[in-house]
Formats: sequence, structure tokens, C-alpha cells
Amino acid sequence: MDNLTFEIYAPVRNTINKALGVVTKVAGDNITVQPFSGDRLTFRAQYLAPATEAEAASLQDLITRLKLEEENRNKAKTMKADPELIRAEFEKFVKHIAVRYPKSAETFREFWAELMTAAGDLPGQTWEMRPNTAKNPGPVLKMFNPATQKWVYCLSLLAGWGLRMEIKKEFLPPGTENLFPIDHAMFGAGRAVELVYRDFTPVKRRPYADCVKTIYSVVQKSENPQ
Repeated sequence: MDNLTFEIYAPVRNTINKALGVVTKVAGDNITVQPFSGDRLTFRAQYLAPATEAEAASLQDLITRLKLEEENRNKAKTMKADPELIRAEFEKFVKHIAVRYPKSAETFREFWAELMTAAGDLPGQTWEMRPNTAKNPGPVLKMFNPATQKWVYCLSLLAGWGLRMEIKKEFLPPGTENLFPIDHAMFGAGRAVELVYRDFTPVKRRPYADCVKTIYSVVQKSENPQ
């Protein structure tokens, strides 16, 4: 029997163990499949068959999730190339906070302006918005890595009624650990702090802005070596 051809997101059945899954990649006769749970697996096309109508119906939620994940990835790529879109997403995010917590949104904007003064307001380079704000709400500051010549995530801001900030340990300037007292954040790779806006006065915000300024002064030296 001739090998079947499969399209991305096609619901399929493994002819050997009858396991169901959704096609996520096609490379010649090699077909990568996402099962209901677990890691993706790659099979030769000859070991797969189209799912029946009933089997395909049971895979619809998985197909929808995979399409949404791809949409978010594409959105992230577009945002990185479009500073104005990043700013628009930021404004949308802060307005969402303001609907429920007007004072919190106001303080967050003030603090964000202080961070931009310290880091440089270059959307797509020094900061961006996470593509899936329902899962990881808020903007993230980025740090230049001279080893890879790329900008990588440095400080995440999860904002709402209160503010949680998570910073990767590798970027935390010596002597500033007390600003982020929660250890083992970011699956052990970072430190964090949780703040209440009413107590986050300009005086208490200053050390955090200074910390970011120190980080980005290192960035500028690494990015522009003499």
C-alpha cells in the first residue's frame, strides 16, 4: 500500500498500538505527532493512518490547543519585529489592570517609566511583552548576552493588584540580593519579590530602578566593546 501523506494538525492513529495524536511536523516520510499527553514522537508515515470520525472528534481540543500555541508563537515573532505593536500590547495590559485597580495601574505606570529610564525604552530589544499574558502576565526586561550576541529575558514583572518581580540570578548585581528575598524562583534560576503598591513609594522604588540601571550599564559595555 502506498504511503499516505499527512497535513499539519491532521488527527492520526498509530497502526501498531492504536494510540491517537495530532500531526505537528512533516519531513518526507517522517511524521511528528503530539499525543494526548507526553512528548511528541516521530514515526515513519507507514505506521500511521487517518483517525476515524469519532477518533478525530476526541482530538479536537488538542488540535485547538496546538493551533493556539502556534498562533501565540507567530504573534511573539511579529511583536518582536514591531515596536508599536509591543507598546499597544503593553497599553492593553495596563488598562486591563486599571479596570479593577486604578491606583495600582497608576503606580505601575510610574514605576515602569522609572525602569525605562534605567534600561532604555527600546521595545523589542530591552523589553517586550510575553505572547501569552493569560499564563505569564506582564512585560519582561531583556539583557544582552555577549556570549550568544542575543537579548535574553532578565526581569519579569507580573503586575495586578500587587507586583511580583522575578529576576534571573545570573544578572543580579552583587549586594542587591536583599531586594529579591524570595529564593528559588523561576524553577530555581531566579530570585523574586512580592510588593504591595500602597507601600511601594518612590523612595522604596528607587533601589529597584538603580539595580536595573546597574544591570544595563553592564549591557552597554558588553554590547559596545572598546
